[in-house]
Amino acid sequence: MKDKLDIELRAVIVDDEPLARERLRSLLKKHWYVRVAGEAGDIFEAEKIIKETDTDLVFLDIQMPGGTGFDLLDRLENPPRVIFVTAFDQFAIRAFKVNALDYLLKPVDELRLEESLKKTLTIPALPEDGGGLLSLTDQVFLNTGRKKLFLPVANIAAIVTEGNYTSVINLKGDHFMVRVSLKDWERRLPGNTFVVLDRTLMINRHQVRSWTAQSRNAELCIADIPTTFRLGRAAYQRFKELVTCALANKKL
Repeated sequence: MKDKLDIELRAVIVDDEPLARERLRSLLKKHWYVRVAGEAGDIFEAEKIIKETDTDLVFLDIQMPGGTGFDLLDRLENPPRVIFVTAFDQFAIRAFKVNALDYLLKPVDELRLEESLKKTLTIPALPEDGGGLLSLTDQVFLNTGRKKLFLPVANIAAIVTEGNYTSVINLKGDHFMVRVSLKDWERRLPGNTFVVLDRTLMINRHQVRSWTAQSRNAELCIADIPTTFRLGRAAYQRFKELVTCALANKKL
């Protein structure tokens, strides 16, 4: 059967409980296309293994010493597909709606595991066309280090790059600094609403209020944010193309 389907999923099990890892590893042996490339008992070890093995899939616990499963995802520039394996069902349910294929409750049920693995064969990790994993009705999980929260996707006004981090700005102008690249946000968010103007700025085009042209630059007002966004030459050109397209369709 393996000759007929050229598929192999490189999986990493991340759980601080050795018995839980052992049980999951034993269950995965029944699925020929899954190869356990490594195991980790904390997020730091897991981060190293994931980067070294080019992991396709992570079975991820939430509560672990030294950091949660969400902390691990924030440390990865391009996280692989995730299946949460946890005893905390309510938290996992909310989380998988954002960026996970599924969640499994401990002890892992063999049939539920099989259902989860089927999803890995039918759902791509990230779309290449910028279509987005999330819709405007979804909520995105943000971990700033100091606080963790769920923010409705529709309430994101703009995202600004700041070094290795991005600042997610809501409609009121609140900033949430997270370790997620702008490129990753472009893949996650719906492309018919969120537009990248340059390497440092993504905007919610439906929240643009006004703009002021200044030679080859512009000042952009978005939602109820008290400060404006300065657009350089390239960003302003991209914005003008967006406006032209919007006018042609009679909407911005």
